Amino acid sequence: MLPREGVNAVRVVVSLLVAGEYAELETLTEGRRLSASGMSEAIGGRGLDLISPPEDAFGTLDAVGVTGAGASSGGRRGFRVTFPLWTAQEGRSALNLYLTLSEVMDGVWTVELDRIGAP
Repeated sequence: MLPREGVNAVRVVVSLLVAGEYAELETLTEGRRLSASGMSEAIGGRGLDLISPPEDAFGTLDAVGVTGAGASSGGRRGFRVTFPLWTAQEGRSALNLYLTLSEVMDGVWTVELDRIGAP
């Protein structure tokens, strides 16, 4: 089960995507896997308007525990997370957000945005 701090990290990523703050999200993730322009293409190229998901969507995160996940994990615990995005056009969208969360110290997590796309 993903710890509360990890769920909060997913919330931050989703809120930045919804706000179109791709450059800020690239800074947060250190652009390790997906750049701001890549995020813009993945979302804007589909002509969809992201909206905030309902709060209960964060209560059922699809998270799989992995050992040594991410570039900076140092062998600590990590999770691969799949989270559905929501759009004004579709509600729950066919688009998913794929993340890797790594605990770098107790209660502190880094986020890598692996990709945005269909399953």
